[in-house]
Amino acid sequence: MKPAKYGSTMFTLALAAATPVMAQPSGTAQPWAQIEATSAMIGIGGGSGDGQLTLPNLGTNCTYPFKVSGFGAGIQVGVSRIAAAGPVQNMTRLEDFPGSYNGAGGQVTVVAGGGGATLKNSANPVTMTLAAQTTGLNIGIAGQGLAISMPVPPPEAPRQLVLEFGYNKDWLNKENKAKLDQFLAAWKCRFGQIEIVGHTDSVGKEDANLKLSVTRATAVRDYILGAGVWPTRIEPLAAGENNQQVATGQGVRLRANRVVVVTIK
Repeated sequence: MKPAKYGSTMFTLALAAATPVMAQPSGTAQPWAQIEATSAMIGIGGGSGDGQLTLPNLGTNCTYPFKVSGFGAGIQVGVSRIAAAGPVQNMTRLEDFPGSYNGAGGQVTVVAGGGGATLKNSANPVTMTLAAQTTGLNIGIAGQGLAISMPVPPPEAPRQLVLEFGYNKDWLNKENKAKLDQFLAAWKCRFGQIEIVGHTDSVGKEDANLKLSVTRATAVRDYILGAGVWPTRIEPLAAGENNQQVATGQGVRLRANRVVVVTIK
């Protein structure tokens, strides 16, 4: 059965008592939105409520609160709470999530037989598929759709971090761990790949330096993984004694070249 489209002033999603609740899949990296409102805020044109955007595709505990209006239109008297949740798709920037959801002309695509509705951001390809979290309850969305407000301040951190290592050392000291913690506080829950490149100075044989740069990059990668960053975001590389931070001749011992460079791409 093809999805039906409605452009009326209001629509409701009716769920029979046997309809399963849409829960966030465990062990996946599916972005997820959850919205909640109370009856005191719900009117004919929908009311205001609170929501939370969860982004396990970025890392653990990556959540962003937001405000929503137009949710819960036409809910019957006596309902004290209404909630809906579902996956978010096609998002590559936090800034693309806020906005008006319903598509041009006030239309919304109702998923046939699914007890939910797919709504599209009018300014970009981001979509949400919402389903009621309480079976047997109708949830409503106003004809103008949902309006989501979620301020996204720019991260207060540089996009690149340089970590220096001691001579022939490949483990993170206390200072480097502190620097990584500060870096990840800004970037862990933001979109972007994390490139990790290990380097050495020019002392010793080239193949040995390449191996050393690998173990340095690996130490940084493992620390970032331990902080809860989603693994597919991390790109570890090794440059050995090539592409030095400070160009030198062969056999020059220089701490500024014994580094791992972490970059948000």
